[in-house]
Order: sequence, then C-alpha cells, then structure tokens
Amino acid sequence: MTDSTDEDSPECRQCGSPVGSSSEQRVVTTVEEGTAVHRHFCSDDCREQWVSSNAA
Repeated sequence: MTDSTDEDSPECRQCGSPVGSSSEQRVVTTVEEGTAVHRHFCSDDCREQWVSSNAA
C-alpha cells in the first residue's frame, strides 16, 4: 500500500478513519462463504476493540 492515498485507502473497521500505510495498520483476513474478506484497522487498539465487540 505504499502508493495509497487517503482517497483510496480503506476505512478502519472499528473507527472509520482512513487506514494509510503505516506500521500501525492491521488487516484481519477471514474466509466467509468461500470468499476472502479483509478487514482493515488503523491500529492494534481498534483491532482489539473490534475483536472484543464481536467475541459474543
């Protein structure tokens, strides 16, 4: 994602902020109904909050 800009960056799944290329960004990939789904997060904190809220 080094050529990415804020306009084409995905949004953080937790907070909605643009996920730019940085060492803080995280991507969680799962397979749902045979399709790879990528969920982008701007930081470990947002990823952990999302995991906590979906653990129920």
